[in-house]
Order: sequence, then C-alpha cells, then structure tokens
Amino acid sequence: MKQKILYFLMVFMMAVTSIFTAEAQKTMDVSKFTKLDNDLMARVTKPVRDKDEGKLCALIRVVTTLSDLEIRADALGIVQQEKHSGEYWLYVPYGARSLSFSHEGYYPLVYQYAESVEEGTVYELRLGSYDTATDGNNQNLNTQMFVLSHQPDEATIFIDGIEVPTEYGVFAAMMSKGDHTYKVEADQFEPTEGEFTLADEPVRRSVSLQPLFGQFQLFSLPENGFNVLLNGELAGKTPFKSPRLDPGSYRVRLEKAKFYPKDTVIRLREGDDLQYTTKLTSFSDSLFYNRILGGRNISIGVSASYLIPFVNSSAGGDFVGSPVNYSLCDNRENVSYSSQSGFTVGLLADIRLYKNFYFMPGVNYTQIKYTNKFDKPVPNSVVFADESRVWIGDVTNSYEEKYTLNMIEVPLLFSYRFVLTKMSSLHLNLGPYLSFGLSAKMKLAGSSESSGYIYDRWGLAHGSEPIATFSNEGSHLNTEFDLYAKEFQFSQVREGDSTLGVTEMYESSSSPYKKFNYGLKAGVVYELRGFQLGLYYNLMLSNMGQAGFWEGPRVPIINGQTGSNNMSGYKHRINSLEIKLGYVFRY
Repeated sequence: MKQKILYFLMVFMMAVTSIFTAEAQKTMDVSKFTKLDNDLMARVTKPVRDKDEGKLCALIRVVTTLSDLEIRADALGIVQQEKHSGEYWLYVPYGARSLSFSHEGYYPLVYQYAESVEEGTVYELRLGSYDTATDGNNQNLNTQMFVLSHQPDEATIFIDGIEVPTEYGVFAAMMSKGDHTYKVEADQFEPTEGEFTLADEPVRRSVSLQPLFGQFQLFSLPENGFNVLLNGELAGKTPFKSPRLDPGSYRVRLEKAKFYPKDTVIRLREGDDLQYTTKLTSFSDSLFYNRILGGRNISIGVSASYLIPFVNSSAGGDFVGSPVNYSLCDNRENVSYSSQSGFTVGLLADIRLYKNFYFMPGVNYTQIKYTNKFDKPVPNSVVFADESRVWIGDVTNSYEEKYTLNMIEVPLLFSYRFVLTKMSSLHLNLGPYLSFGLSAKMKLAGSSESSGYIYDRWGLAHGSEPIATFSNEGSHLNTEFDLYAKEFQFSQVREGDSTLGVTEMYESSSSPYKKFNYGLKAGVVYELRGFQLGLYYNLMLSNMGQAGFWEGPRVPIINGQTGSNNMSGYKHRINSLEIKLGYVFRY
C-alpha cells in the first residue's frame, strides 16, 4: 500500500512539473545503477548518519553531464547533498526506494531502485539523456504521458467516457498511444470537451471552464465581524465571500452595533470575482460624536522645538536699516536678515476645562539667531582728521552683524481634541503668548578700507586743493552691543601711516528693542500615548522696535557720520514656524 501511495506521489509530482515544461524536447534516462561493494566512502572514509535513527546513510553517486540538476527523494528524503565535478553525491537513509530528477529543457524522470538501498553502501547511478524527437530506440512504444490541468479544481473529468480521479486540479497518467477523448464539467460552469492523440510526445491540455455566475468578497476595517445583508437578508459576517450568484445587481449593507452602517450596490457579471475593503466609522471615533479623551484632567508636559524665524522690518522712510548707522541712510543700507534659526524648550500644564476643551499655559526658554551683512561703499567721506589736516576719500566696507536673542515665553493656549483612537488624538491649539527678553546681543565685526586726498584743515573747513594723497587707510571693529541698552561703546583700530586705537561712546534716548512683547500662536498637534508631534506658527503682534532709537542717529560707526536718518515709523517683528516634540504625563 505504501509503495502504491509513493508511486502515485512521484507520478503526480512528475505531472505537475511537466505542466511547466511544455516546450521540453529531451528525456533523461538511467543507463546504469551499480552497487560498489569495494567503495568504503559511505562506511569509513566519509560516513554520514541518518539524523532520525543514527544509522549510516547510503551514498548514491550520480554521474551526469547535466549541470543545475534538481534532485528529490522519496518520503525518506536526502540527508546530505554534495556537488562534485561531473557528479552529485547523495546521502540517503537506508531503505530509500526512489529518486526524481528535474532539469530545464527535459521531461522529469522518476527512478525506482530495483531494491531498497543498504546501510553504509555506495552506489553509482549513471544518468544519461536523449532527444525524444530523434532517438527512436529509447522511446516507449506502448504508452505515453497525458496531463490535463483544469479549473475549477473540483471539476469532474471523463476520459473516453469514464470518470477518472484528479488531485489539486490535475489529472496525470501514462496511457496507451492512440486517439482519446476528454470531457470537463462542473456545477454552474460551461462544460467543455475535446480530443487528443498520444504518440511519441507527451500531451498536455489545460482547461479553464467559463463560470456562469459571479462572486465577491468583502473585508471590513477597523475590525471584522460586521453583519453583511444581501438584498435585505443576513448573509454572513466579514470577512465575507458571497455564494455563486447569478449575474445582476445586489444591494449590500454592512452594519454593527456602535458603528455607522454603510450601503452599496454591487453589480456582477459572468466570471466576476470582485474584492472590496470597506472602512466603517464608529460613533466614538467620529469627529462629530467625539468621545472624551482619556487620562488625567490636569497633566504636566515637557517640550522641545526647532524654530524657523522670519525677521520682518519696515519703516515709513526711504530705507530700512539695522541698529548700526553706516552713514549712507538710503536703500543701500537696507537689511537682509539671513541664517535665521532658533529653538525652544519648556514646560506646560494641560488642564481639562470641559470634555475635550483644554487650557494649556506654559513657560518656554527661547533663543533666536539671525545675521545681517553690510558691504556697500561710502564715497567722498571724511576718513580721519587731526588739528591741521583732514583725510577725505572713498571707503570700502565689510561688516557682519550677528544677533542672538534669549527670552522667556509664556503661551496661553486653548485646545480642542479630536479623539482618533483610544490612545491617539488630534489637537487644534490657539491662543496668545507673552515674551520677556532676557538678552539681545549683536556682535559686530568688520573693517573699512579707504583711499583719497589729504587737505589742510582750518577749523571745521578744509582747503580746496589737496596737499597729498593716501591709500590703504582703514579701521577694524570687533564689538558687541546690548540691544536692550541705551548706551553703546565700541573701539576701532585705525591703520595707515600709524596705528591708532579709538574708543567711542553713543547714547540714545531709548534702546533698539523692547523687552516685553506679545503675539498669537496657532498649531496642530498629533498625540499618541502622551507623545506629541506638532506644527505651530507664532505671529508677533507687538512692535519690538522703539521709536526713540530708530528715528534718531542709531549707532554711527563710520567716523561718527550719521547721514540723514529718515526711518520714521520703524517696525520690527519676529514671526516663526515651530516644529515641536513633546510628552505629556497624561496616563
């Protein structure tokens, strides 16, 4: 009985393999199978033991010119396989009865040993091949292989009018040569029949019956178990596969307690096999019937943000300058702030006011940095003067202003939470913020180079004709200003015929920036298990600039020259885009 089952499995495997090698023209054949009594390889030189019983395996040396050969054994399997030059070494348990060989371009071969292999014994199997189209001497004169694959798998097969068994949608058998008929039929399918002739080549047929019905499958999210009503009648639960239905339109409804039902119409044609995935919304997850967010009514949280500042300055005059007066006082002094960046770290309180309405006061430490450069020339400028002479010429400038602002920010936000799942929610936050400046520093570094003419000096006037020329006269500056202060002191080193250090002091009626400011903050936040990821925009409503400074001479550094300052109505605001990460100890 076991041998019959083994034989059937081998033939079936060969049949399935032949389905995929319909273009094969060559056949493999075992020309010799010999027991090598004097070869001690399997017993002494290189023994391999069966893992199940621990007994010595038999070694079958397959001698062949075919490469990339696929070899399979019977139910006992192959314990170890090695590839050598012109040979495959197969260690198989004693008692093995058969091998099968497959190779691209060849029909599969099932070879049964004349008797079971012995323990610790070496055998030589010579595997040859021949072309079935040319080598008639090796062809079987009486039988030939016929393979019929069919869909559906449960179809009934008739060969020459007799019903025959099939497995997994395949009928395979060695049959007598000659003319034969076949018929394939199944319930609710269009039957088909045909003829075939077996001669010197194997014959394969593939039949796919045309269904006379349609089907559909339904899958549901966020969970399974939804009732499926078909034309008003309960047909099952999701995941659902419909029975075979006649072509036409069908009303389908999905429903379940605490979920909104969903209705649709599915239209089926002959041969349809449709799939649908439907997402249904629960009452608790709906944005319109929102359940209350879980967790404590009062929670504490921490946050950190990366800021992308947008520094905006404007004035009612002809230009918008910086706190430094470069004496031009026209659009050549226009600021162009760059390298803008910042960060925020802070604490917050999350207080439930009513259901999903929250109040979120907090306190943040914020730092903002940005830069401005001035590299415009100043023509016909007084470069230097002493009691008897004055130097007048063109000045080439190269200065960089680096700003660093540190402040304490107090946001007062109101928030509404849309509950997405049991542990996640979407927050819409809006509210004012107050800020108090801790420090506002501007580091100014650069130099001026000049060349021109030297004149005699008579008090505040000078001669009309130059008495000499000069070049490579310059000054270097590296200082820091407090933009919350009214006094500004800096030192310049002037170089030329001699090197001279000069310290200058300027005092304004007010500081450039106000310490107290306010604005509006709006953002959206996604929270999962207390972890938050948010995006905010901070809009400053107050004016940081103080008119007493900006409508005055500011801080002149080019030999004390102030030019005609016309920056009335100056406004300075810093807005920012904020990417925030946080955690709230809510649960």
